[in-house]
Amino acid sequence: MNNINCVLFDLDGTLADTSKDMCNALNVVLSRNRFKSVDCLELKTHISRGAVGVIEYASHVNERSIDSSLLRAEFLQEYSNKCFVHTKMIDDMKKLIDHMNKIQISWGIVTNKHSKYVNKILKGLLIDDKVACLITGDMVSEPKPSPEGLLEASKITGINPSECVYVGDDERDIIAGRNAGMYTVAADFGFIHKEDSADSWHADKVIKKPSELINLIV
Repeated sequence: MNNINCVLFDLDGTLADTSKDMCNALNVVLSRNRFKSVDCLELKTHISRGAVGVIEYASHVNERSIDSSLLRAEFLQEYSNKCFVHTKMIDDMKKLIDHMNKIQISWGIVTNKHSKYVNKILKGLLIDDKVACLITGDMVSEPKPSPEGLLEASKITGINPSECVYVGDDERDIIAGRNAGMYTVAADFGFIHKEDSADSWHADKVIKKPSELINLIV
């Protein structure tokens, strides 16, 4: 596509694998409160729903209701302290980023995650000074699936939404991208529940690895 001038990414599961650090933080808090720990691989598929989603999964594992308000605060504090220990860029993502930088395509991140975690992660990944724009959950009045964050990213970059691609691993990402008037790409390599299917989200394109986008933006 010759009219693509900006690529925007969701963070968790799309640009970076943050699951291990989130799981470890949750298990520390669960152990402290005498709950059973969760399996990190299984937890991955609940991360797209944020702290509420991972605590609901912990309740399911423990077969009892967990006070989400109490545990959520502990979990977020623990995660804040250790949000960049095992976190890494998604395999093959660097190849895509290097290509975009080479051909001078703007790229950025639009995530529901709070800036205090995102800033640490981007600094750890050594890309904090490379993104053209960053929109986090605390910068908007409505999280995805609202298109607000994506439209704000369009304003910051000065690039029309119709010339932007949004890549995400959750149906809410695709809904937000579509409502913003952007070309939508479902990241089928992300934190997708085994009972869900990226093909059912009606994205403009579904990819199995980041570098598949290279042919789209040449």
